[in-house]
Amino acid sequence: MLAVSWDPVLIAISFLVAFIASFVALDSAGKISGASRKMALWWRMAGGVTLGIGIWSMHFIGMLSMKMPIPASYHLWLTVASLGIAILASTVAINIAVPGHSLSFLRWFFSTLILSAGVVAMHYTGMAALMFGDNIAWNMNVVMLSVLIAIVAAGAALWLAFHLRHRQKGVFINRMAAAFLMGLAICAMHYTGMSAADFHHGTHSIPGGISELGLSIWVSSTTLALLGIMLIISLVDSHFRTHRLTENLRQLNKQLELQARFDALTGLANRHQMDLSMQDCLHTSLLNKKQFAVMFLDIDHFKVVNDAWGHQVGDELLISIAQRITAKLTPGMTLARLGGDEFILLLPDCDDDKITALTMSLLDDIRRPFVICGHVLNITLSTGVSLYPQHGETLHELKFKADAAMYHIKQEGRNGWAIYRPEMTKSISAEPSFVQDLSQALEREQFELWYQPTWHAEGKEIHGFEALLRWHHPEQGVLLPAVFLPSLEKTGLIIPVGVWAIEQACRQLRFWTEQGFGQWTLSFNLSPIQFEQPDIFDVISGAMKKYNLAPSRLILEVTESTALKNLERSIELLNAFNDAGFIVSIDDFGTGYSNLLMLNVLPAKELKIDKSFVDSLLENEKSKKIVETIINVARTMEMVVVAEGIETEAQQQMLAALGCDYLQGYYFSRPLPAEQVPWLVLQNKSGKQIIPIGKNQSELPLNQQKNHA
Repeated sequence: MLAVSWDPVLIAISFLVAFIASFVALDSAGKISGASRKMALWWRMAGGVTLGIGIWSMHFIGMLSMKMPIPASYHLWLTVASLGIAILASTVAINIAVPGHSLSFLRWFFSTLILSAGVVAMHYTGMAALMFGDNIAWNMNVVMLSVLIAIVAAGAALWLAFHLRHRQKGVFINRMAAAFLMGLAICAMHYTGMSAADFHHGTHSIPGGISELGLSIWVSSTTLALLGIMLIISLVDSHFRTHRLTENLRQLNKQLELQARFDALTGLANRHQMDLSMQDCLHTSLLNKKQFAVMFLDIDHFKVVNDAWGHQVGDELLISIAQRITAKLTPGMTLARLGGDEFILLLPDCDDDKITALTMSLLDDIRRPFVICGHVLNITLSTGVSLYPQHGETLHELKFKADAAMYHIKQEGRNGWAIYRPEMTKSISAEPSFVQDLSQALEREQFELWYQPTWHAEGKEIHGFEALLRWHHPEQGVLLPAVFLPSLEKTGLIIPVGVWAIEQACRQLRFWTEQGFGQWTLSFNLSPIQFEQPDIFDVISGAMKKYNLAPSRLILEVTESTALKNLERSIELLNAFNDAGFIVSIDDFGTGYSNLLMLNVLPAKELKIDKSFVDSLLENEKSKKIVETIINVARTMEMVVVAEGIETEAQQQMLAALGCDYLQGYYFSRPLPAEQVPWLVLQNKSGKQIIPIGKNQSELPLNQQKNHA
């Protein structure tokens, strides 16, 4: 046999080529996610061609590293054929394996078979290109070993190309490590195959073909040119993607700023914007010593419209009412929607005659029938007015007394208006024992937790539940947080009630775990006052330890406004929860002034898209773009995305298609007492039985509320 030696420098260069080619191929596969169909095809083709040429180049550089006592030359067309085989096999394999949301076994198997067969064929075709007078003797055991290595290398490469295609934090290091392993596997296959060849004494070269020098120049130039071009294209693409993401963030922040100041349904100012306008008006009136008025307007029996004709008709009615009111206003007046069917109107520099004329005109105009979606609706208005400075010198006083005057009109039979009088304040406190009842509710065990499920977006499985507080009032039935939570916070009762709720939630989660539902998570809302509670971390972590629960199963929901209120303390507290293993979730995202760049500062792992975006998702292209951008940014920051307020199948399908991880809303289930959860599980055909804890609530009256949250 001929004595064969190896050039270590060329061996190292061959590995470097395999490593760079593998990295570029993985990077190209990573750019498929989120790209258009045409660009995705381009990156699949580019990744396949790059990997093919890289493997081919590595092979021939490895061939050049083999030093023999006779000069070697290579058959031109066999060399070109080996290049074509490598490119074709790599491109076809990547186009089969990488596309799609999941990699099935069959797709992985066939793509692995194609790539490994192509690599083996390329290698031994390249070996056949050696122009020697005598045939090469092959050790078939070593040949079979090289084939096995090729299959393992191809399977691993395609699996990595698929699973590392998503652009997330830390993906660069992962791709570097994966490219290193792929390069080692490719080199192992090549040099194992080379070692299977025996060159006999007396072997001589055949004149013609490509010399070693010519081949080295050809391979080097081709490889450097291709990999250089691909790296430049990848860098340019990354730059444009970053620029596009930055621009999307800027546009989205602008949209969210508008969302924070204006009502999404009617386009009117919202509560926050009205407070700013009232503050300016208050300052101006104080300097000029002029009167202004605050007017509360409420649609009579609006709930009947929603119940009889649906929320779509109700929304259209609100838009039409807003348009009629706006048509009667003069420059300087500001109309805002507070939520639901409540509006507030600011009248700067006005006297009693102007107030009377405008109010009577509004009442008459609203009484005219509305034609909405083919239905004729007769609507009336109840209006209350407060005046500055007669009725107060602060925004709170003026709004409170305008609301009291409006409530007085409601009690007097609706369809009218009144200016505030002191005796009207009594009507706003129709139940003087309310706060007293609230202070005793915890001791009397009248509070309870209800649970609304969150579902996997793709499948029909329950992911977990959100715990929601309810008060079983002895006379009024089940009351929702909107009714009693403000009083809890004002009186400070939210602290002991919150501690009880955390204990109860952990206890219920422990019980579900014992019944075989150890995969369920539980979300818990932290109110602003709870979030500022000095020992809140000890309270929550202590309850989880008491019931032997993994911290990762408790999701702590904090609104963005709460988290940004005291940013330094928020980051410190949320980091403590995060380090302990709890899941931190930003709740109601988009309802306040939202800066997506702050998500990079807050250590949150979950983002909850507010219901207001979901409501207009199908009809409003801007809402869809906002949701899509939020999801993409959350993906980049490795955050899980939850959408709430899902009410239709169309919303569910679109949010799942946009990439939401979990969904929540009435389309799946309303909030339920603990003992009704088994029925939900059975309805979902789980086949598992659980036993809820707590007292039997099925016989207690359920009082209907406007807010069913």
